[in-house]
Amino acid sequence: MSQVIPMNAHAGWSPEETALLWQEVRACNAGGQPLRVAFDRMAEKTGRKSNSVRNYYYAAVKSGDAPQDVPTGRAAPFTPFTSKEIDDLLRSVLTAQGQGVSVRACVASLSGGDRALALRLQNKYRALLKSHPDRVLAMVQALQQEGLPCVDPYRRLRSLPRQSPLRGAPADQLIQRLTRRADGMTEGQAQQYLALCLEIADLVAPE
Repeated sequence: MSQVIPMNAHAGWSPEETALLWQEVRACNAGGQPLRVAFDRMAEKTGRKSNSVRNYYYAAVKSGDAPQDVPTGRAAPFTPFTSKEIDDLLRSVLTAQGQGVSVRACVASLSGGDRALALRLQNKYRALLKSHPDRVLAMVQALQQEGLPCVDPYRRLRSLPRQSPLRGAPADQLIQRLTRRADGMTEGQAQQYLALCLEIADLVAPE
C-alpha cells in the first residue's frame, strides 16, 4: 500500500512533498515512462489532483527550482494534438495494423526514435479508442472506402483458447451452457450477456 502524506486541502507544498515529486520524476525518467505517471503517483500519495501536481511541476521547472540531477528536457508546456494530427495518427496506426504491424512498432516509427514522443502517441491512440470510438470508426470507414488495408480495433477481440472445451462442444450444448448462466440474471443483464455472446460467436466463427 502506498504511503499517503497527510496535508491540509489548501496547504502549500511541503518540502517532503516536493522531494517526493522529484523522486517520482526521477523514477519515470529512469524507466522511460511519461511524466503523467509521476503526476498520478503523487496524486495518489498526497491526495492532490493530478493536474495540480502537473502545474506545480511545470511552474517549478520554469522558475528554475528543479534539482540539477532531474532532466527537464521533457518539461515543455503541454501542447494538445491538433485535429489533423489526430486524423494522421489514426490513419497511420489503423493502416499499419491492417498490414500486420503492431501499434508499438507503428508509433516507434512515427516518433523517429524519440521514446517520449512514441509514448505520447501511443497514449493518445489508446485514449481515442476509449473516449472517441465514433471518430475512430469514422476513420476506419474512410480507409475502407479508399481501399486501404486497415482494422476495426473494436472487433479485434481475442478468440477462445485453442484448448478450450467450448471449441469442440456441440452447438446445442453450448447454447444450453450459455442460457443457464443467464438464468440468474436480471432481464437487462441477460439481454446484454446474450448479445455479447452472439458478438463473440460472430468474431470467432470461420469465414
